[in-house]
Amino acid sequence: MPIYSVYMISKSGSLLYEKDFKVEGSPITKQNSNDYLVIAGTLHGVHAISSKITPPESVKPNNTSKYNSNKLGLRCISTELFNIHVNQTVTGLKIILFTSPDVTSPKAYPLYQRVYEYYCDYVLKNPFYNLDMPIRARLFDDKVLEYVDKLNV
Repeated sequence: MPIYSVYMISKSGSLLYEKDFKVEGSPITKQNSNDYLVIAGTLHGVHAISSKITPPESVKPNNTSKYNSNKLGLRCISTELFNIHVNQTVTGLKIILFTSPDVTSPKAYPLYQRVYEYYCDYVLKNPFYNLDMPIRARLFDDKVLEYVDKLNV
C-alpha cells in the first residue's frame, strides 16, 4: 500500500503541508515550490466545482458511512500510475493522498484519520502555530513520516 505524497490544503485553498515519500518505482517526482502551489490550487478548485455540481439526490441525509465524511466534491482521481484521494474534514481542511493504484478509499481512510489526529495533536495544540499558515512542526512531520514508512514497507 504505497503512499507517495500527502498534501493538506486549508478551506481557503492555501497549501499548508506537502510531503513526498521515497518509494521505489514511484511515478511522483519532486516538484519545485511553485508547482506544489499550482497542484494544491487546482485540486482545491476542482473539489469546489465538483461539490457544486453534485446532484442533491446523490447525497442521502441518512448516510452514516464512515468512509464518506464529506458527502460532496471530489473523492478520488484514478490513473494507471497512481490515485489521488481527497478527504475534507468538517472544518474544511482537505487531506490529499497520492497513492499506488491498488489503494481504494476504504484503505486510505485510516491514513486520513491518523494524519488528522496528528494535525490536531501536534499542530493545533502548538501555541506558536497560526491558523492557515504553512505547517512547520517537526513533531508532526516526524509522526506522519513514521506512520507512512510503516505502510510503505
